[in-house]
Amino acid sequence: MRSFICGILVLFLVASCGKKDEKPIEDLFTSYVQSNKKIVAFGSMNVKEILTKAEYSSIPKYGQIIGSQIESFKNTINLDKPVYYALEGPLDRNGVPAAVYMFAEAKNQDSVVGKLKSLGFEMQKEEELNYYHQGDFGMSVKNSLLIGVYKPKYKDFKGLLSSIIKQSNEEMKTDKISEMIHTKSDVVAGINLESLYGTSNTDLQKLTADKKAIISKLVKDSYVLNTLNFNAGELILQSKNYFSTALAQRIPLNQTPATNVLKNLGSGDPRIGLLLNMDFNRLKSLITDFGLQDELIQASNELVSSDSSSVDLLGTVFNGQFGAVVFEELMDEGGITPSVNVLVGFGNQGKSQIDKLGIPGISLLQKEVFDSHALFYTSEKFKSSTGSIKVPEGCANFGMKPISGFVYLNGMQMEDFDADEEYKFIEKIDYLYFEYGMDGGMIRLKAIDDKTNILKQAIDQAVRELSEMLFKMVF
Repeated sequence: MRSFICGILVLFLVASCGKKDEKPIEDLFTSYVQSNKKIVAFGSMNVKEILTKAEYSSIPKYGQIIGSQIESFKNTINLDKPVYYALEGPLDRNGVPAAVYMFAEAKNQDSVVGKLKSLGFEMQKEEELNYYHQGDFGMSVKNSLLIGVYKPKYKDFKGLLSSIIKQSNEEMKTDKISEMIHTKSDVVAGINLESLYGTSNTDLQKLTADKKAIISKLVKDSYVLNTLNFNAGELILQSKNYFSTALAQRIPLNQTPATNVLKNLGSGDPRIGLLLNMDFNRLKSLITDFGLQDELIQASNELVSSDSSSVDLLGTVFNGQFGAVVFEELMDEGGITPSVNVLVGFGNQGKSQIDKLGIPGISLLQKEVFDSHALFYTSEKFKSSTGSIKVPEGCANFGMKPISGFVYLNGMQMEDFDADEEYKFIEKIDYLYFEYGMDGGMIRLKAIDDKTNILKQAIDQAVRELSEMLFKMVF
């Protein structure tokens, strides 16, 4: 791993902008990912955009140092283009990939070779291939294409680098991979579910042949695209599903908004909210296909004291709708205590069976049972069915997706949580909101300061905490 880190540093020190008639770096990278069926994850990082948003030059003491390094990068790597990466499976049990590939756009071949030589890294040239290899790291440059590879215990880096260049120059197809790689964001991370499963050496490979065939069919040509953007006053992490039709039809999520949960969850201004809207028919189908009925019954019996089987609970007693909110309640003697409302949606036997289920801890809550649901609560103040909860501004879509939730932090007394210094940034946050559905999902972290880029805010906070720590160490 040390050689990989050193190699990446060298990669950043040696290249930028190629000839106008050459294949663009993003197309070269796309062709390679399309041709290597073991790539489980791939994407890009827009280094220049991230550094600009961080306003690195304004960082006390460190800004000048970082700036000088950036200037050297500008003279070598074309930071107007992202740096691309790909991870090759299988992943080990710690999530470490079998290989890591890095692509960057170089000025030209000769300048890279010369720069490396000046740094003490002598490139070899064999059969028109310029390459460098030390330990687990290898690097090559051809025209505007600069490649770095980290592959532990691999011997033939010359052959590997030559093969990568050849694959990169194959014809690029217009497909899901191409669309994902050409997405513009600060950070792009695509996941190939088919390759992830196909290269897996985990317990999934111990499944019977028929079960493995089901999984293979579901994940075939299926991907997830994740993008991360640092914006003024907010961080946005979005995911987009590129699922096969077979997989999309089996995901146990109910796309219909859970309006019954929203209107019956209570009233007031909750600090925390969570809503789930599951499709139990699809879930039961998956359970049956994978022969997990006995396992689910056992797990359910540990949670619920009932004669009903786990599968009976899915759909007949519970309909898959669940909501929970946490309020702040002022106590008579002063101070604040959390108050909780929990709603569970009923199937066609829910109302008649709910009192027969010995759910641990449920006796600590008050309860009201209706035809369509049961509401469990700790305070009468927030259980009103005549009003409705008021979600924070920016969280208006709460309940519109199968999975959604929020945490409203603005004004919350952080000292009540005895937050460590590294968590002080929480005080700068307005709210956290997340949602997920069949098409994908989103996490939004909204800062109270909506003018300054959130990455800049995070760095400023980190610098302040570091300064305070050093001051305490000295004095």
